[in-house]
Amino acid sequence: MIQPKQSFYELLGISENGTLSEIKKAYKQLARKYHPDVSPLERTEEYTKTFIPVQETYETLSVPQTRVSYDMDMSKGLHLTFSPRKGSQNDQRSDGDWKNIWQAQAMELKRRGIIRESRGTSMVALNGGGVATAAVKRSGSDDS
Repeated sequence: MIQPKQSFYELLGISENGTLSEIKKAYKQLARKYHPDVSPLERTEEYTKTFIPVQETYETLSVPQTRVSYDMDMSKGLHLTFSPRKGSQNDQRSDGDWKNIWQAQAMELKRRGIIRESRGTSMVALNGGGVATAAVKRSGSDDS
């Protein structure tokens, strides 16, 4: 069972200098054991609460930049407050950086929407603007 004050490495059962391959292997073993999709119905909530730290651990340790941040926090004794979703105590991004990141993401979503719309429009245009229909006869049915 997962202990509340474990380091991410302890949670996965690997050493602090474990390789990405070891991280993935340990994560997959725990995911197979604790993922909510494999839980008995009456224990779904328990499995979910157990799986969330496993998922956060993998998200942190499988990305080199977040792993370095986590290791820096851990060396200062701050690893218990680290969250991959909130960032590190060492994260020095300014408000302007976050604004730029958000704007870039918004522009990318807008670009994808325009592409999706143009594909949808071209599909309707290829169909002559009408609706295509097809008749399908079931095998074994008797229409006589």
